[in-house]
Amino acid sequence: MKKAYVILVHKNPDQVYRLIQTLDDGMSFFFVHIDIRSDFNQFRSLLSFGKKIEFVTRVKTEWASFGLIEAILNGLKAVKRSKELIEHIILLSGQDYPIKNNNYINEFIYQNQHKIYLEYFSLPNSAKWKPNGGLYRVNKYFLGLKPYQRYAAKTVNLIAEILPFLKRQPYNGMKAFAGSMWWIIDRHTANYILEYVRKNPGYKDFHRYTFAPDELFFHTILLNSPDETIAEAIVNDDKRFIIWRDNTSSHPENISKIHMDDLMNSDALFARKFDTGNDAEILNLVDKFCLSKDLKKGIIVKKS
Repeated sequence: MKKAYVILVHKNPDQVYRLIQTLDDGMSFFFVHIDIRSDFNQFRSLLSFGKKIEFVTRVKTEWASFGLIEAILNGLKAVKRSKELIEHIILLSGQDYPIKNNNYINEFIYQNQHKIYLEYFSLPNSAKWKPNGGLYRVNKYFLGLKPYQRYAAKTVNLIAEILPFLKRQPYNGMKAFAGSMWWIIDRHTANYILEYVRKNPGYKDFHRYTFAPDELFFHTILLNSPDETIAEAIVNDDKRFIIWRDNTSSHPENISKIHMDDLMNSDALFARKFDTGNDAEILNLVDKFCLSKDLKKGIIVKKS
């Protein structure tokens, strides 16, 4: 059963190489998006993977921007064009790393091949997001993080309060859903997403002015889908180990050696985020204590 990893990267080329090398099981293909602001030459080592890797059309992927959606959609389009019969697609960043070995991941996907793994919750949800339960994501315009863009957005949102016809409304009356941007989907779901976006260009336009649309875009499409196959397949779990300080944090904590017990006891398949610049030994420890074991039988797997 062939699978694709769509990987968003912008730094740490050695870490990205190690991620792909670790996941390279002979049945996986890698669709790598490198932020257009990053120097491609620093990632030239990835060329050694040959036909197993394809570089996705590059865009600017600023944090909280629509560029992240464009990068992911470009990745899904590349997977769809592939001559390989890919059945499952896993979205990762260059700072992710597996905490289960490839045998375990492949068996898990095979046993759950008709499932979609996606963390989600409906908005508003004050327990997850502040302020106002995250509704500002859908009813306020976001124009960017630069000071002049913040000022412009504040002005536009103020005017919209005075002139109701300018007030931002959910696209096509859709119920807003949100959650972690990382997921595992099958080919049918990927095709559904691409077809929905093709038929509804206004949906993309709406999210160009959404703060951090990567945490809503795919969730809202899938949780509003009339496709019963998709509705029945969604599992509210992204299979990721992530450490958040609290629900006001913008970024997850870096994982280090102090988290090894939690990593070993997690039922997640992947963890994020790692930075070998901050902890040079952490991935070696994950290899030793998480990836070298047959977790179903409790025996050590010999490495070739």
